[in-house]
Amino acid sequence: MLAAACSTTVSGQGTFAGPEPSGAAPSGGPSSGPATGSAVPTEPSATGTAPGQGDRQALSCRGGKVISPAGAPYCYLLPANFVDVTSSVTVDTSVGSEKFRSAVALADRDLIIVTVYELRLDTDEIPDTALETELKSVLGQLTTQGFQFDSTTAKRVTVDGARAFGYHAREAKDKLQADVYFSFRGKTEVEINCQWQQRAADVTKGCQSVMSSLQIKSVK
Repeated sequence: MLAAACSTTVSGQGTFAGPEPSGAAPSGGPSSGPATGSAVPTEPSATGTAPGQGDRQALSCRGGKVISPAGAPYCYLLPANFVDVTSSVTVDTSVGSEKFRSAVALADRDLIIVTVYELRLDTDEIPDTALETELKSVLGQLTTQGFQFDSTTAKRVTVDGARAFGYHAREAKDKLQADVYFSFRGKTEVEINCQWQQRAADVTKGCQSVMSSLQIKSVK
């Protein structure tokens, strides 16, 4: 069942081509050149929300600036001091079923990218252990591409009631770090990639804000 539902996606270097967000320069001054984020490569697996955690039939984000690409099955609120840079972020390589992407930034290499993948099967009934086994296989492949993970044992959390699996990644070349979460509901996978080069505390706080306000609509 897992193999039948797999959708393979690899995300490469994400690039924010817009201007430096005003008031968001890290201490010591902004880095020169374009704002570039290394979107941690992912390979969405046959994964889903845990049985009994419920569905969401409609989105109702409110209380601030709402980030939700047209037609996307998710929404979240813009974190304090971040700027919406969705229209300026690209990913060099994407092979698979990526459907939507949005991004918010503090500085050129300090940003949060939210990406949606559409899976081929409704995977809500797959148990946690099977999901984590699949993700461990993915992480093993990524280590051969220059990404290091502090642990292949996921931090298990929930996002809008849906199961999510978190990992901490490091990329030595550009001295980047990221907390990456894979959340699943029905046929939808949402990846939250919270990346920093200098402003770890601010990005971590923004990441928590995104995850606490994120809503994911059920797609069966």
